[in-house]
Amino acid sequence: MHTIYAERPVSISPLRRVGCAPELAWQICCHTQLPVTQGLRHMHDTISYAFLLPHELSAERFARELDGDAHCQVGDSTEVSLRFYDSFDWRLHRAGLRLLQVDLPQGRLLRLKSPAGEECVDAVVFEAEPAWPGELPDSDLKSRVVGPLGIRVLLPIVSVRGKVVELRVLNEDAKTVVRLQLLTLRCESPEVNEPRALLPRVRLLPVTGYAHEHEALARRFADEMEWPKAPQCLFDEALTAVAREPGDYSSKLDVPLKPQQTALDALRKVMLVLLDTIGRNIPGTRADLDSEFLHDLRVATRRTRSALTQVKRVLPEEIVAEFRQRFAWLGQITGPTRDLDVFLLELPRYRASLPAVMAGGLDGLERHLRDAQRSAQAELKRQLESPQLQALLDDWRHVLEADVPPGEPGWFADLPIERVASQRIWRMYKKVLKDGRTARDGAEPEFLHELRKDCKKLRYLTEFFLRIYPAGELKGIIGTLKELLDNLGEYQDRQVQAERLADFAQACDHGDPQYLDTVMAIGALVADLLHQQQRAHDRFAETFAHFDSRRNRDNFKRLFKERGAPLG
Repeated sequence: MHTIYAERPVSISPLRRVGCAPELAWQICCHTQLPVTQGLRHMHDTISYAFLLPHELSAERFARELDGDAHCQVGDSTEVSLRFYDSFDWRLHRAGLRLLQVDLPQGRLLRLKSPAGEECVDAVVFEAEPAWPGELPDSDLKSRVVGPLGIRVLLPIVSVRGKVVELRVLNEDAKTVVRLQLLTLRCESPEVNEPRALLPRVRLLPVTGYAHEHEALARRFADEMEWPKAPQCLFDEALTAVAREPGDYSSKLDVPLKPQQTALDALRKVMLVLLDTIGRNIPGTRADLDSEFLHDLRVATRRTRSALTQVKRVLPEEIVAEFRQRFAWLGQITGPTRDLDVFLLELPRYRASLPAVMAGGLDGLERHLRDAQRSAQAELKRQLESPQLQALLDDWRHVLEADVPPGEPGWFADLPIERVASQRIWRMYKKVLKDGRTARDGAEPEFLHELRKDCKKLRYLTEFFLRIYPAGELKGIIGTLKELLDNLGEYQDRQVQAERLADFAQACDHGDPQYLDTVMAIGALVADLLHQQQRAHDRFAETFAHFDSRRNRDNFKRLFKERGAPLG
């Protein structure tokens, strides 16, 4: 499995800072997304204007449009290629960053830009395909992208390829007064079967001492020829060409619903969004690109099962019973790999929590976890390629998209979703409140596990139907619920991790020379995890008090009880 929690050495060209090579420095300093070619490498030059041109406008025809060969000469042409990268869930885009790799004669160059096309940091030479941010060369660029990307791998979003033809505009003395670049570009992406052409464009590069000619030609293009200005950055234009939209995937659930929409229509709309999330994450999970694909797949599966069981009497009962069981299977086959992913993600924290002299004792544990993860991942890949999974997804989509779901309609199917959802949320809230107060007053610690499951159900219900309530009204409620879930999650997760680590210690090979070091390190980890669990338990009463505050109770009552008249 690919990881970023332990950086691996990679083979790259020696890092060259911008400015070490004049021709490379010019290419980086200019505000174009493409490299300039021979003869256009004056560092004091900047590109001032760029215009979109009609299709099928060749360099020769363009030169004739500018009064013939005597005044505009066609020069050399160069092939250009670049690729934009981001995570599957667009983390760089959300952070206002555009990462691209440009193929140059000198090598491959990574550049980081703002949405306006401005360089954010110095570019770096990197020959390999960008993947894990932790494996990029140490640089300002790496520092800027590591934070937003977190544990997600970089993926190619769209490629732009084409040709740059150089032209020179001459005066009566045959001196160059304006330099031009004529660009013909096409976009490529896995989402399209064949390249998509962008509109050709021309860029004007001023020449020292001829600012007047440069400005006059730009005015001619804009006013006389009525050519529109080209976008400063190719990113959005290239995505549009391959029918993609920035942010077209997010693990967050935000389904547009209306309060008076029928419960059946609203629930099916929520379920379809969850089904799309599952489907979109299966290829990345099969390929083990990063652990977040499997995480998002499992969350969408849990949400689907929760919606089936918590939004009662809407779908036909036989449909609910069948698909509750079938999605439970999907949860079961994805569980072992996810559990091992979590342990691997926790390893850096585990090592940091131990004294330095003991941290090496976890090497044996890491080898065991990686071997187990590879085996679990191979089995998961086999299951995800099975006819059983494809049948589940196809059958479920057929139910959700049918004019009428097969079976006897649920009693509440035609009621307004606002009434149905509010009543369900209110009932689950009262259960959480009752059980939380019992746990706070001294119930058995195991009781907290059941409380956590009910809190998850309550959170899922509020997320499913977020849009039917006034904008911003749920923010405080969801915030206190998340705080409570974090506390309960820490309590439960530390206990589970301690138990699993103890199992790992018992399974260690007694003949391994590092056996004693491994067992001692695991023992220290277990003790630390149990201390963390106890601290989480000690914080529970205070955390639950925030959730059980008078203000929160009033908000729940106003938002849900008053909207959710009893349904019977």
